[in-house]
Amino acid sequence: MGLVDITLQNTFKKWLRRPLVSCFLLGLLSAIVITSVQYAGILQGAELRAFDQLLLKRPDIEIDNRIVIIGETEPDIRRYGHPLSDKVLADALQKIETAGARVIGVDKYRDVAVKPGTDELKNILQKYGNIIWIFFAGNSKQEFIPAPEVLANNPERMGFNDLVEDSDGVSRRGLLFLDIDGNSYYAFPLLLALHYLAAENIHAQGDEQGNLSLNGVSLPPIDSNFGAYSSADTGGYQIMLNYPSLPQSFKFFTLSDLLDNKISTDMLKDKIVLIGGTAPSLQDYRLLPNGIKRFGVEYHAYFVSQLLNTAIKQNQPLHAWSNYSEYLWLLILCLAGAFTGFRRGSLPRLLALIVGEFIFLFVWNIAFLNEGWWAPLIAPMLGWASSLALSVLYFSSQERAERRQLMQLFASHVSPEVAKRLWNAREQFFSEGGVRPDTLTATVLFTDIANFTTIAENMEPLILMKWLNEYMGEMSNIVINHNGMVNKYIGDAMMAIFGVPVKRETDSEIEIDAQHAVQCAVKFNRQLRELNQQWQAQGLPQITMRTGIYTGSLVAGSFGGVVRMEYTVIGDTVNTASRLESFDKSVARPNDEHPCRILIGETTYHHVAHLYETRIVGECQLKGRNEYSKIYQILTR
Repeated sequence: MGLVDITLQNTFKKWLRRPLVSCFLLGLLSAIVITSVQYAGILQGAELRAFDQLLLKRPDIEIDNRIVIIGETEPDIRRYGHPLSDKVLADALQKIETAGARVIGVDKYRDVAVKPGTDELKNILQKYGNIIWIFFAGNSKQEFIPAPEVLANNPERMGFNDLVEDSDGVSRRGLLFLDIDGNSYYAFPLLLALHYLAAENIHAQGDEQGNLSLNGVSLPPIDSNFGAYSSADTGGYQIMLNYPSLPQSFKFFTLSDLLDNKISTDMLKDKIVLIGGTAPSLQDYRLLPNGIKRFGVEYHAYFVSQLLNTAIKQNQPLHAWSNYSEYLWLLILCLAGAFTGFRRGSLPRLLALIVGEFIFLFVWNIAFLNEGWWAPLIAPMLGWASSLALSVLYFSSQERAERRQLMQLFASHVSPEVAKRLWNAREQFFSEGGVRPDTLTATVLFTDIANFTTIAENMEPLILMKWLNEYMGEMSNIVINHNGMVNKYIGDAMMAIFGVPVKRETDSEIEIDAQHAVQCAVKFNRQLRELNQQWQAQGLPQITMRTGIYTGSLVAGSFGGVVRMEYTVIGDTVNTASRLESFDKSVARPNDEHPCRILIGETTYHHVAHLYETRIVGECQLKGRNEYSKIYQILTR
């Protein structure tokens, strides 16, 4: 692999480690997967059911009082028989006409006369031109059923009642026109609406695209991929139904109420009156959104109400986003989910974000639907959820990897408190698998055992190692208990640092680190005194030690490669602390009462002078400087 390839590979890895880049890639991946699933039509059923739910979450709409239903109930069947005779239908139509209804729609098949009263019914239909009757255009299950023969030459008075059902049996779309044997026919609800609107001087027109227009509001037919649909059969002229005021029902009277004169004229005057079967035994049910069952005559009433609202209230038909808009919205939500996973914080905060974003998405879709736009819900929600899950998994695994890396660098070297601060502040200094080098102020402590070489020569190797490990273990625990970090062991020597790896920002924090270092050294003295007493009883050597402490600027970071990496510090501060430890070994020699000699530099002295009794023992010249720095001894008790 050439140098250019290695450089490009490293650059790519660096980009991948950037959270925003990772969030974008995770969101893009989720968007691609969900788009593929959506394109395959797998989510269509779920999206349609979500649409049903959103319809019912709209603000309450008052039921349309322009429409009245006269229902043929079970008591009516027992009273008048089934099918209803032409006489009963003629009497019912005459009473409705007498009451002044503007339009009458009959949702009952009457292709065959049912005596008595056939002539009366024929006369009624010839006399009044505002009576609209249904016919059935036919499908694979049922043949064509014509309207009454007397209306055969009046296509504007007979409308088909064929409907469109989705795979789950729900009627979410409505037919306005059908072509049958080269002739175009109107839907039953459309004819009812047009007859009613004619009195308002509103007529059906065509817009520039050749679509139906009512009072200037265009009703374009939907295509096969409208909204959540994927390759749907949109034959004929179909529009989406919005079922105004669902699940409320319309003003309802029974056939017996009508024929017994129990309905006041005011209730029918200037209304659209629909006659249809409402007896359960007739099985004339239609499945509406959200599993709501209504009789066929009610289905037509909702359809008519929608068309009236379009023409009179200028309600726009339901629109759907373009595919590009849907893909963009999906990508935005996937990116939002990925970023939420990255910035999740604690579990309660993550749960609050999830609930908040879910509610926002749901409310947002309801608001859009109220404005006449059908925005996808399930696909964006799945995209958001999947990218959120991927993001949480990805960044959690990344955090675990970072934690392992940090623990490899600092395990057994710092106290739990320092480790917690270290992890919480990891973003400040952790970078690309290691600790970013930084200049900071810290206190360095060096220790060394006096005359260790002579002692080691007179001990068995196994005993020596056990004895030395006991010593180092005790001293290391003292360092950790004083919030220091054991940086390294060099034979019998030990280097500890106070004030790393989390950078100190204030003078007070730096002063506390210096005080902790000196407290640690004072504790060395006491602990070594106790260890010597134990070793004496065990026949092991008794030792003394030297400690040098210096506070100053240094560079800290991780050094090494992928295979082996360690955290360390470099700079004059480290060198000075080492020189203080080894300064003139004849000066202030440790003894049995004070087995640890503690020498500190002038910078450390200024931080601890008010806490300890000290004395000047000499001066040393710092590397690269002309002036000499005073050396102080901490006088222990």
